Amino acid sequence: MNKNNGVRLADNDIEFILCEIKSRLMKNSIIKFYENKKDSEIREVIDYLKNNTINTFPYDYKKNYNIKKVKVGKSKNTQLLYSEYNGKKIYMKRKYTSPFRVRRYINNILIEQDEKSPHRYLSDDFMPDEDTVVLDIGGAEGLFSAMIIDKVKKVYIFECDKEWVYALEHTFKKYKDKIEIIERFVDGYTDNDHITLDDFVKQYGLENEKLFVKIDAEGSEPSIIDGASGIIDKNDIKLAICTYHCQEHEAIIKKRFTGWNITPSSGYMIYYYDFNWDKPYLRRGLLRIKKTEDS
Repeated sequence: MNKNNGVRLADNDIEFILCEIKSRLMKNSIIKFYENKKDSEIREVIDYLKNNTINTFPYDYKKNYNIKKVKVGKSKNTQLLYSEYNGKKIYMKRKYTSPFRVRRYINNILIEQDEKSPHRYLSDDFMPDEDTVVLDIGGAEGLFSAMIIDKVKKVYIFECDKEWVYALEHTFKKYKDKIEIIERFVDGYTDNDHITLDDFVKQYGLENEKLFVKIDAEGSEPSIIDGASGIIDKNDIKLAICTYHCQEHEAIIKKRFTGWNITPSSGYMIYYYDFNWDKPYLRRGLLRIKKTEDS
């Protein structure tokens, strides 16, 4: 089980199944809890639940995605399975030996980054540009970095899972001049295995760079922000910070960025893979944050 500052997330097949069973048993309780709400975003979720199985992304746009349409290939050199996205091969971990598992994984992350998704990091008016250095915290398979690599100055991917690191090295082998993989955890302190964003920016001489920071770190988001007070105060910076891992994180992060321009992603997630998931059930996927003239 994944634990970050009191956040308890499922991280193996048995725990995922247990969480899914619990969520299905609670579906009617969710509908009842929100039945008198008039908020249009909440009503959309409840109307979906009345006619569909409970889902992390309770929206009809998912029907535009078909796992059978995800094409999977295999590298002759590495034996890694991969799927293509916009002409780029996105390689999977070695343990992903089943094409079906790859199709399911890729299909899910494409659903996550759909323009209607509450988990989408970017929006039409919230994008890094060609002068921006991107810090991708929680890189995993690297789809986010693959989406923006041709449009930005440089990308640093933070990922400590060695199997993902190996896959990322092959995904971005043609971008060695623009991509660097950092095998350290980003946190509120620095030691041999961890580093704060403030220390990283100093170490890599990025103090004067325009920064875009994406943080999707399985519940460690507040701690990461604690270690970034220096760059937050000084840099030309935008942050896409996930809030769905813990019910309290949206309020905590909003308070830290009081006076900033904060835009929540559209809609809500039902993140029942948090073992503390309970009322009020619905969570914002992330906050898009940038400075105002007064912040």
